[in-house]
Amino acid sequence: CVPSVLLTAVNCYSVKAATRVQDAFAAAKLLALALIIILGFVQLAKGDVENLTPEKSFEGTHQGVGNIVLALYSGLFAYGGWNYLNFVTEEMINPYRNLPLAIIISLPVVTLVYVLTNLAYFTTLSTEQMLTSEAVAVDFGNYHLGIMSWIIPVFVGLSCFGSVNGSLFTSSRGQEIGYSCCHSPTWMVGATVHHFLLSEEKYVNISRINIIYMKLHEKEHQKANFRATFRVFFSQLGCPAWSVLGNSPSFPGKPLLAHLLSCSLLPAQVNICLPIFFILACLFLIAVSFWMTPVECGIGFAIILSGIPIYYFGVWWQNKPKWILQAIFSATVLCQKLMEVVPQES
Repeated sequence: CVPSVLLTAVNCYSVKAATRVQDAFAAAKLLALALIIILGFVQLAKGDVENLTPEKSFEGTHQGVGNIVLALYSGLFAYGGWNYLNFVTEEMINPYRNLPLAIIISLPVVTLVYVLTNLAYFTTLSTEQMLTSEAVAVDFGNYHLGIMSWIIPVFVGLSCFGSVNGSLFTSSRGQEIGYSCCHSPTWMVGATVHHFLLSEEKYVNISRINIIYMKLHEKEHQKANFRATFRVFFSQLGCPAWSVLGNSPSFPGKPLLAHLLSCSLLPAQVNICLPIFFILACLFLIAVSFWMTPVECGIGFAIILSGIPIYYFGVWWQNKPKWILQAIFSATVLCQKLMEVVPQES
C-alpha cells in the first residue's frame, strides 16, 4: 500500500517524472532478467539440462482443455502491460509512427526475454520447486549468488514498483476518457486538473484505491484468472467495433457506430482475418473459463452488470429532479475542495 501511495504522489506531481520512474524501473527489471539469463546459459554450458528434458519438465502436467486455458491466463497475467501504450497516445510524439514501432519492437523482445528467463529457471530449479516457490527468481538467486543474493529481491521489488506505476499511469487515462464521454459521474471523477500541479490527480487517486484493494486480496492465482478473464472479455467486445471502423468501408452502419462510440473513422487497417481469429480465440477462452470456474466468473459478471443501473441513473436519465442535481453538484464541489482540483477544459 505504501508504494502505491508514493507512486501516486509521483504521478500527481508530473507526467514526465512518472515516465522517468517507469524507465528506471523497466531498466532495473531488464538488468535482473539479463543476470538470470546469463546464469542460465552458464548452467547450460555446464550441462545442467536434466530439468529441460520433456520427461522432467512436463512431469505431472494436466493436459485437459480447461487446465490449459487457466495456464494461459497465468501466462497472460505475466505479460500484462502489452496494451498500456494504447492509453497514452495523446501524449506520444507522432503516435501513428511510434505506436506501431513500439509494438513491433517490444512484443518480440519481451517474449524472447521471458522465454529465456524461464529456460534459465529450469536449469537450476525443478518443476516442483518452481510450483511451490513463493518467488522463483529469489530462489534462483539464492542458489547462484551466495552473499550477493540480495540483489534479486531488490530487483524484483523494483519490477513490482514499475508494474504498479504503469497501471497508475495508464488506468487514469482510461478514466479520463470515460469522463470526457460523459460515462462517469461528475462527483466521482469530474474534477481532474490540480490547480498547482496541473496533472490528472483525481483519476490517479481513484486508480490508487483500486490497486490497494487488489493488493489486499490474498488469492493471487484466483485474482490473476479473474482479471485475465474479463480483460479478454472486454478486448473481445471492442475488437468487432474496431474492425468495422478501420476495415469495412462498405459497412452501412459505420458512421452510426462511429457516432455512438464518440470517435472518428480509424485510419489504421489490418487484414480482417486477424480480428476474426482474435474474437474466436477470446470466445473460446471465456467459454472455458465459465466451464472451469463458474462461481468466480459469475461474480465478475454480476459486478459488471451492476454498472447498468448506475449508467441508467447517471447518464441515460437526463431529466433528473432538481434535488438530485443539487446533491450531485454539492458532491462535486466537495470533491473539488478536498482534492484541490478543477474540471478539465474541453
